[in-house]
Amino acid sequence: MVRAWILTDEKRLTPKYITLEEVYKNSGVEYYQIDVKNDYENDQLLKNLIDERDNHHIGKVENLDDNDLLEHVTEHFHEHDEFRLVLEGCGYFDIRDKYDIWVRIELFPGDLIVIPGGCYHRFTVDDKDSYKGLRFLKDYGYQAYKRPNDELGARKDYMRRLYNGAYD
Repeated sequence: MVRAWILTDEKRLTPKYITLEEVYKNSGVEYYQIDVKNDYENDQLLKNLIDERDNHHIGKVENLDDNDLLEHVTEHFHEHDEFRLVLEGCGYFDIRDKYDIWVRIELFPGDLIVIPGGCYHRFTVDDKDSYKGLRFLKDYGYQAYKRPNDELGARKDYMRRLYNGAYD
């Protein structure tokens, strides 16, 4: 079951869990459940999301070595929405919300999140290193923009949507 919580500097505190509705309202990150044990390639919800957002380019994310993890754990955003579907293992997405606070989302097989273009995020796996997932993108040549890059159009558009109630 997916969980989300606020990351703080206080390592000893019990996490402050938040709902997926709060995650969506404060970041625009969407959550869906896909049945990956069966024929997920033909899942109608997944097909609809891919078609609606034109995210037809699929990449595997697995067997992450230290260099791969370093790339994923560095805070960045993309110009377009990015989908991530967990097939095996456990992954953690940290998302910057509109208050510039990190929210950690813990994902397991079947969990799919959609990260809006312009939203700062980072990714890591659990200590078992058994993560396998898929990344759905608009094009193969996507660019990761490291923080700070707030002057770029995708970031400005995202912030405008966020503060104008697009995710309420």
